Amino acid sequence: MLAEVILKIAGQFQEQEDHNYYPRPSMAGKERCTRQMVYHGLNYPHEPLAGRAVMIFSDSSFHEDLTADWIRKSAFQLHSEQMKIKCTMPGFSFNLDGSIDGIVTDLLMEDYLWEHKAINHFSWQKYADGALPLDNISQCCIYLRGLHSDNPNIKKAVLLMKNKNTAAYLEFIISYDYDTDTAIVEKLTQSNGETKEINEIMPDAVRSCFEKFAYVNDCIKNKTLPKRDYFIGDDWHCEYCAYGKTCWEGYKKEFTELKTDTMLPDEVETMLKYYKELGGQKSDIEKEYKDLSGKIKDTMKEIGAREGKAGSYIVKLSLVEANRIDKEKLTPMEIEKATVKSISERLYVSEPKIKT
Repeated sequence: MLAEVILKIAGQFQEQEDHNYYPRPSMAGKERCTRQMVYHGLNYPHEPLAGRAVMIFSDSSFHEDLTADWIRKSAFQLHSEQMKIKCTMPGFSFNLDGSIDGIVTDLLMEDYLWEHKAINHFSWQKYADGALPLDNISQCCIYLRGLHSDNPNIKKAVLLMKNKNTAAYLEFIISYDYDTDTAIVEKLTQSNGETKEINEIMPDAVRSCFEKFAYVNDCIKNKTLPKRDYFIGDDWHCEYCAYGKTCWEGYKKEFTELKTDTMLPDEVETMLKYYKELGGQKSDIEKEYKDLSGKIKDTMKEIGAREGKAGSYIVKLSLVEANRIDKEKLTPMEIEKATVKSISERLYVSEPKIKT
């Protein structure tokens, strides 16, 4: 009754909340696709997000409110929530305006910018394993630079990331030097108390964001499209992009127009040689792996066992059911309706035949 309706309503409200493009801190990082930003700025038509995706994005603000309530119950002080900031950079005619999530004051009365993100488990685990949330770090640096005029003593940010699946937290401590425009991602702390020193230095932390927006602004002004930052067959960015269909619509024609008689850089020859060697090893290893698997299974079946132990190893046989679609039972129209087409690029490496 309600399960069918809620996501449809979310999809309808998403269309009402569309806004015009303008440079803002949340879009400033290296991972945001510049081509997507230009499409947005040129008001290209886009696919609306599915209702489920809208729900996932919208509930982040509720997680932020929940986290803020718990902070208020602690000895830390949380204040200046949603305070407006204006970030400027010499040499650029535009500003980056935004609203901070808040400022946290610790027990020693030191102030930190507080930025909260609620993310899915897979993204959370990626950052826990060592990847850096570059877009979020850039956003924090922009806010720290914007706060400098009001309070130059705030030089650090707490980027708090909540796992929406498990309610676990990650905390990145980021310092920013206003004069040199240098950021340092100092350390990562998990909610279980585990801490890891990072000390990753990021020069031109905010200037690089302004340069990106200036480039996008020029593309919008000249109505030109930059190269794609991602590829639809390899990256999730394209799969979830609202401009995906528009962006890749004419790619087959683009592909046929690419040059076919090109001298590549010398270092590519070394890569190609190694690529061929790996390909040969992969085929041999896969064949040996498959043969060995068959021998082990045959031995167990001869003994009449589906579980066993050999030295320090435990081996089990299990039945795995797989579903497949029998196209013989479907009409051509049904098959066509259920077929999802996608494109990908495949690399072939060969050596020219020597003429005798």
